[in-house]
Amino acid sequence: MEADQKKINPWKVFPGAFVGWMVDGFDLSMMFLLIPILAPQFFPKNSTIAIIGIWSIYTITLVFRPLGGVLFGILGDKIGRRKAIFAAVIGLGISVFLTGFLPNYHSIGVLAPILLTFLRALTGIFAGGEYSNSAVIIVESAEKNKRGRWGGAIQSAYAVGFLVAAILFLFLHYAIPKEDFANYGWRWMFWSTIVLTVIAVLVIKYRMIESVKWEKAKKEGIIKKMPLTEILKNGETLKGVLVGILFMVGMSWVYGLTLGFFPTVLAIEKHFIFPQTLYVVIIALTAAVIGYLFSGFISDFIGRKKTVIAFSLIAIIVSFFSTQIISETTSFISCAIFASILGFFSAGLYGVTPTYLSERFSTDIRSTAVGISFNFGFIFGNWGTAILLAFTKISSYKFPNMWAFFIIFGEVLFIISALLSKETKNIELR
Repeated sequence: MEADQKKINPWKVFPGAFVGWMVDGFDLSMMFLLIPILAPQFFPKNSTIAIIGIWSIYTITLVFRPLGGVLFGILGDKIGRRKAIFAAVIGLGISVFLTGFLPNYHSIGVLAPILLTFLRALTGIFAGGEYSNSAVIIVESAEKNKRGRWGGAIQSAYAVGFLVAAILFLFLHYAIPKEDFANYGWRWMFWSTIVLTVIAVLVIKYRMIESVKWEKAKKEGIIKKMPLTEILKNGETLKGVLVGILFMVGMSWVYGLTLGFFPTVLAIEKHFIFPQTLYVVIIALTAAVIGYLFSGFISDFIGRKKTVIAFSLIAIIVSFFSTQIISETTSFISCAIFASILGFFSAGLYGVTPTYLSERFSTDIRSTAVGISFNFGFIFGNWGTAILLAFTKISSYKFPNMWAFFIIFGEVLFIISALLSKETKNIELR
C-alpha cells in the first residue's frame, strides 16, 4: 500500500464523489427519456427534424463538457479536488433547474431551442467539471490493488442517476395525465434536480475530505501553476491524453447508442406500450450497474487492458443479434433480456474508466488530464446517434444492421485504445 493511502479510508471520499456523479447521471439520462416529449415542445410539431434537432441539442451538452473538464480540472489540480467538485455540482444543479422554466416553441418560436441550447451548454460545462475530480479523488484514495473496484463503484453512480431519473419519470407518468405530462409535466423532471443537488452539496461539504494524495503534493510544492501547459509540452503525457480521448470517443459513442438510445427506439418502434418501454430501460440499467461493478472488479485481477479488450470483443458479438431482437421482437421478456445483455457488455465497460484514465497521469496534473481525456471524447462520440438517425430511420428494415454496425465501430475504438496503452494495474501513483 502506498504510504499516504494508509492515512485515508476511501469511504471518506466515496459518498461525496458518488452523489456528485449521480447528479450528473440523473440530468444527462433524463434527457434520454424526455427526447420524444421535448422534440415537439422545442420544434414544430410533426417536423422531420424534431427528433434529430433535440438529439443535437443534447449533444451540445456533451460538446461543452471539455470546457468544463479543462476549467474545473485546472481548479482541481490547483485548489483541490473537493472544492472543484463542490463548485461544479452547484452550477450543474442550478442550470438544470432553470431548464424547467423554459417556454416552448409554440410560445416564442425559434428562440425556444436557442435558449435550451444555451442552458444545455452551461450544463455541459459544469457536468464536465464534476467528473474531472470525482473519478480522480476516489482513485487517489484507494489501495492500489483495489482501485479498479472502487472505480467501478463510483462509475455506477451515473447509472444509478439514470435509474432515479427513470423511476421518477415513471412516477410522474402515473401522477400526471398523459397529455398534461407532455405539455408541462416534463418540467418536474428538471425541477427535481434541485433536491439531488442539495443532498450532494451537503454530503460534499460535511462528509467529504480532500484527497490526501493531492494534499501531499501541495505540501511538497509540486503543484503546477499551469497544469495544461505541462500536459501539452510533455510528449508521454500528451499521448496518454490522446489515447484516453480515443477510449472516451468509443465510450460515449457506444453508451449513446445503447442505454441512451433504448428509450427512443422502444418509443418509436411501438412494439410495447408505456410503461413496458421504461421497464425495459430500468432492467437494462440494472444490468449495466452490475457490469460497471464487474468490469472494475475484474480489472483488479486481469488488468485494465485485458478487461477493455475482453468486454469489447464480447459486445461486438452480442450486438449482431441483440439489435435485431430489440428492434423487432414483440416479447417483453426477450427485449429486456437482450437489452440487458447489450447493456452489461457495452455500457458495462464504463466501470473501468476511472482507473483506466486516472492511473496514467501524475498527481500534479491528474484532474486536468482526466478532464480533457474524459470530456473531449464526448465531442465526437455522442454524435453517433444523430449520425445513425441521419443515415436511416428507426422504422426502416435496414435499421437493426446499421445500429449494430455503429455499436461495433465504437467497440473497435476501445480495442485500439487498449492496444496503444500500457498496463497500469497496481502501479504506484506518481
